[in-house]
Amino acid sequence: MRPGINFKCLDTGDGDGFLRYQILFSNGETSTSFTFYGYEDVFQEFAVQLISFPQTSSQTLTFGVGEDDPKWAYYLQLDVFCYQPNGDSALRVKCWMNEETPYYQRCEFFILTLPAALNRLGQGLSNWNPQETDLFSWEAE
Repeated sequence: MRPGINFKCLDTGDGDGFLRYQILFSNGETSTSFTFYGYEDVFQEFAVQLISFPQTSSQTLTFGVGEDDPKWAYYLQLDVFCYQPNGDSALRVKCWMNEETPYYQRCEFFILTLPAALNRLGQGLSNWNPQETDLFSWEAE
């Protein structure tokens, strides 16, 4: 897979607005998938922040679900930041699935990209309605 992210809605639930998502992350060398439950608008605040990223060269945006704690079934944290003064950016993927061996998973890696690509990710996520279209894909630059 090319560097990027595929967001997929696996199940629209029973009408309570709680959906099952699967996200596939790849930086071209490393990839992982992450499955979790969330509402239809779970990505909206993060999407709005991405649209205007970066405001400053030291700005970091964070999206997360779950907690990095054994009491939780899963944890996902995405951090977006500039790593070069010229605006070159990275998206750090940190995820954990708290399952029994051999299904346990812990992964952390970076997707290198440009601010304009992150702006497009934000725009695409803000327009994505998982109830109408089950897949949204984004490619890093």
